[in-house]
Order: sequence, then C-alpha cells, then structure tokens
Amino acid sequence: MTPRRLDPFELRTLQFLQHHRVVVSGKTLGVAVSGGPDSVALLHVLCSLKPYLACRALKVVHFDHGLRGEDSAADRRFVEVSAARHGCEVVVGFADVRRVQRERRVSLEMAARHCRRGFFLDLMRRGEVDKMALGHTADDQAEEILLRLCRGTGPSGMQGMRPETPEGLLRPLLWAHRRDVLAYLKAQGLTFREDATNWEGICQRNRLRLEVLPFLENIFHPRVREVLCRHADQAAREEDFWNEQVNQVWNNVVRVEEAHTVVLDVPNMTGLHEALSLRVFRRALERMGFSSGIFAVHVQFLESLLRRSLSGREVRLPQGMRAIREGTALVLTTLAPEERSLKPYEFSNLGRHMVKDFRAAIWMEFLHKPPNAGDGWLFEKHRRKADAFTALMDADTLCWPLVVRCFAPGDRFRPLGASGSKKLQDFFTDAKVPRRARRRVPLLCDQEKICWVIGYRLDDRVKVTEGTRGVLQVRWRPLDDERV
Repeated sequence: MTPRRLDPFELRTLQFLQHHRVVVSGKTLGVAVSGGPDSVALLHVLCSLKPYLACRALKVVHFDHGLRGEDSAADRRFVEVSAARHGCEVVVGFADVRRVQRERRVSLEMAARHCRRGFFLDLMRRGEVDKMALGHTADDQAEEILLRLCRGTGPSGMQGMRPETPEGLLRPLLWAHRRDVLAYLKAQGLTFREDATNWEGICQRNRLRLEVLPFLENIFHPRVREVLCRHADQAAREEDFWNEQVNQVWNNVVRVEEAHTVVLDVPNMTGLHEALSLRVFRRALERMGFSSGIFAVHVQFLESLLRRSLSGREVRLPQGMRAIREGTALVLTTLAPEERSLKPYEFSNLGRHMVKDFRAAIWMEFLHKPPNAGDGWLFEKHRRKADAFTALMDADTLCWPLVVRCFAPGDRFRPLGASGSKKLQDFFTDAKVPRRARRRVPLLCDQEKICWVIGYRLDDRVKVTEGTRGVLQVRWRPLDDERV
C-alpha cells in the first residue's frame, strides 16, 4: 500500500527526525497523549509517518494526574476514543501527585512532571514500549530556556530539551511553534481538549507563557521565542563537543563508579580546565540519577571542594547528595558514612595484584629460611622493611586464600602487642580514624581472622618471631604513590 502524500507539517516533522538521526525502525513507539493540542497533533503526525518511520507499532500512553476531577476523567475518555480511531492500544498511568509534592517538597508542577516522567521511564524499563514520543514544541523550548536561566542553570543546561535523550524520550515536534500546531489541527479537522489551568498564572511556566514572553516580544524582539530556540541549538552543538571531551578523560578521573557513589581522583581532576571539570561533575551526578534539582551553584560548590578544600571537608547538596574530600579522592554519594564500603578482593596466589576499588596495588612474596640457618635467621635488614604499608607475617599462621575487604560491624582483631582481642570499632576510635573514613580502611584477612589493618596495625597472631620458619612479606601501595 502506497503511503498517502504528507502534509507540509508532517513532512517537516519527518525531516526533523531524520536530521537528528532518530531511529524507531522495528520498535514499539509510545506516544504521550494528554488530549491537549500538542499531543493530539503528535499522535496524528506519527500515525501518518508510521510507514516512513517503519516502527513496529504505536501505543498511546496517557497519564492521569488526578488533579482536575471530572475534567481529568473526560481527558482520559477523549484519549481512549482518539486512540481507537487510530487503531492504537492505550496504556494509562496514575499517581498521587499531591502526596509526591508533600514528600519531595516541590511545586505541584514539578511533582506532576516527576510522576509523569517516572511512568514513561518505567514503561520502557518493562519493555512495554521501546521509546516514548513527547509533544514538546519550540514554544515549550523557549519557556524552558528562560526557566533554566532564572533558576541558575550552568552552560550545559542552556541546551534545553534535546530531540532524543539517552533514556529514549523523543520530541518530534520540537521544531514547531504553537501557531504551527494549531494551524495543522485546523487543516486536519482535529479536535482537542483545553486545560483551563494553562491560562492561569498558578505556576512559573504559565506566568512566563502569559506575561514574560509577550512582554519580551513587545519590548525586545517580536520573534524572541525563535531567538531562544536558536540559542538552545547552538548550546546543544557546543555541549556535544564538551561531551566528547568528558568521554576522553572519564576513565582517568573516575576511580569508582557505582549506583550510589562516584569517586573522583583529585590530582587528575585538578589538572583539567575548570570548564571541563564542571562537566565531569555534571556527568557524575547524572550517572547517579540526578537529572534535575542540581543547579550551577551546587556544581560550583563541588569545584570549590575539589580545588580549595582539605581532606575531611564535606558539602551537602539537595536530594541527599553528599560530597566528601578524602585525601586524594573526592567522593560523591547518596549513602550515609556507615553505609559506604568497597567490594572485597580475594587472592590465592603470590605476586602483584590490583585492588581497583581501593585504588591500590598489593605485592605478596615469601622470604624462605636459608639452608642451615638457625632460629634467628630473620636478619635485621628484613625487620627494617616493615612500615605502615609493608608487613612481615609468619607464613605458617595464615589460612589461605587471603582477602582485602572493608570494616564490617562486629569485626575484632588482636592488635600487635595486645594480650586479647579488641573491637575494630574501638581501635579506630583510639587511633582517631574519622568515622566517615572507617569503611574505606583496607583490611587484609585470611579465612579465620583479620591479619593486618593496613596502614595502622598488624594482628599479634601473625607476627614474626625467632621461631618463624617462613615469612610472607606484603606491600600495599596507593596507585598515586611514586613507589608503585
């Protein structure tokens, strides 16, 4: 069947998607439809473009905010009828937006956006749709740029909304202004629902739309919306360049990357131009799930912590984010100090081993008893090798394999020279180890006991004596140690 000839609005949308290399071939595409003019136009356009896009199916997705009583129910019925007319399945979501507003202490608009976005992303995670098309237009982009500027966004934020996000959110109408959308709806004879709250000054975005932008058009430039969108396009191109720069340095500046924690290398970070290090911070926060709520002033706090603070300093950011300077590491985490730890490493062989999460290397070798040597064979030159990060242990006292791990509640060991065991927690207190750093102190253990609190104290049960027949020498070196 030959596809019908495209309307100029539809053709422009197809060209926009092709220009930005948006590919939906063979995929199920969700279409967010609220019932308003932008989303109704989006659904009709994508149905017309389906043969050209070669997507497997279109699925209408409607989110009921439950904020407008019978009007919300009427919106839902309207969307269901529209979807049936186009032969599309409908998926409806719902959330208690007012409860989310109270819990997150944000505006009703932000709470609604959070719930709506979470629903869309969840549909993609569950595989019900592969990508989600949203009805944002160029006018929405202009409003977004002004909002971000007033809220204190950094240069990265001035790119505004993108035609496609890494999560799979698409904005096919980002090229079109509201006047273009309304003209298309009229030409196609399409009806839509009006949300009366869009014309009330009840939130910042509405006041921008109703008061600020008309004022700017009247005083400064009659096409100020187009100017703002061009600015966003230019910022997006520059941000693509900066993203390439971040990709090149990422592995060099990131020591650890986990769901709740990113550990950055301070010496390598301070070697970057500030414009690049700020974007590394942005990338780290995004990887941890902070796509909103963190503004330029917060990233500047991180930059100050990086370049002008001493070890032990901590900065707290919104949404439970903490940044702690720990020696040559800068830790970004949402975990409380008592929750943070590094994964264990097990060793069955001698030699040199990398301990990546601890950003260190460990060497293990046997010092064998010379032939015909007496009980005092361990010469003073060997004794002098022991320091805070080099240990000599009686090999016969060890139960292999050995493990490097972090502190766990209930840990006990027998400090060198002590007659009995001691809680590691009490040892840390006596040694004045900061509470936030305790879970990052490496412990060398065998299958029965803690053998060495690395950097602090050996266990008395593994000490070398005059009767020792074989010695295990262990050296621990941070990767930025010049002796590595």
